[in-house]
Amino acid sequence: MKKILLRLSLIIWLLAGTVVLARFLIIHHDLFPPFPEAWAICLIELYGSRDGEELADLEILVALGLAFTVITTITMLGWLVWRHIHRPASA
Repeated sequence: MKKILLRLSLIIWLLAGTVVLARFLIIHHDLFPPFPEAWAICLIELYGSRDGEELADLEILVALGLAFTVITTITMLGWLVWRHIHRPASA
């Protein structure tokens, strides 16, 4: 039961953290370096955006992708540090 709760809380953390960070990235985009224009044009062409509505959808997808990558990386690093600190002493 403990493992199920641990895994469920990890999934909830990943989803909630991703949504919150993506929202922060979209609202406060001026705090971060600009997205390279060449990449933006390439993504717009790949996505097939024809109007502002589809461009906003692409912006949300990119923000969610970046946020998920950051949250997953931070979680993995935290888990590795936790594991390193709580490692049993070898004799």
